[in-house]
This record gives sequence, C-alpha cells and structure tokens, in this order.
Amino acid sequence: MRYQIHFEQELPAEALRRLLQEDYGISPDTVYVGRIEARAVDDPRPIAMLNPPGEDEEFGWILSGDNELADATGQGERELAATLARNFGVRALVDDGGIYPDRWVLVSTDGSSGRVHTDEDAAADGDLRVVHALEPISGEPQLSVVPPPDWARDW
Repeated sequence: MRYQIHFEQELPAEALRRLLQEDYGISPDTVYVGRIEARAVDDPRPIAMLNPPGEDEEFGWILSGDNELADATGQGERELAATLARNFGVRALVDDGGIYPDRWVLVSTDGSSGRVHTDEDAAADGDLRVVHALEPISGEPQLSVVPPPDWARDW
C-alpha cells in the first residue's frame, strides 16, 4: 500500500466519499468503508479503503490506497493526511519513513505536523498511542516535546 493513514477518530463515510469525489474526481462507489474481512472476494478493487478499528484502539481508523489514489489526489501520504485532518477536524498518524517502529508523524487538525514517539507496548498490540512529540508541532501545543538523543537525530 502506498497510503496508510491512521486517524484518531472516524471520518464520516459519506462526507469522505463526497470530498474525494468533489476534490479529486474519485467515484464514491470506489471508496470502501468497513472491515476488510467483510468485503466479498469478487468485489471490484476500491481506490481507497477506510477500515474501522478494533476495540479501543487509538488512531485505529485506517485509510489505505495505492497508486490510483496517488494519481487521483496528486498528494503524498502526509499531504493527503493534512488535507483530511483539516477538513474533518481529526488528527492523523503516518509512517515517518524511518527505521524505528515507534516513531510516526502526527498531523494535527490544523494540518501542521511533526515526528512523535508512540507507546511501544501498545504498538505491539496494533494500537498507536502518542507518548510525546520529538519536535514542536504548532497545532499541538499541549503535547510535551522530548527531542531524540543525539545519536538518533539523523532519522
């Protein structure tokens, strides 16, 4: 998958479909919302999928997509996350591209973003929980900032 954006709260399905259609020309019937295991084997391949979380997962709503979504939006994962975060007033996490599984990029509701550290124990269970920021994020002034150690700053 080229996109895997984790949202803190649900994106309303019809509003998401409408935004993707109006802003990017993506047909609403190519946006699947629901559990992956509920899709029929012979269903057409969607351009985007929004999957609900398991029980009590933070950042458990996951929007995924591949090249078709990238081509339609013309945005990278972080940019699309910022667009959706601003439009829906919900925070998002995207992979920071680094080698550390507990480091992500948090996208605030105002579209600002920065790297954060997540709880390693919760992540082992598939749950993403932000512990602190690794750098200041303008839209998250309440989030404590703990810079990484010198040896890890080049990520």
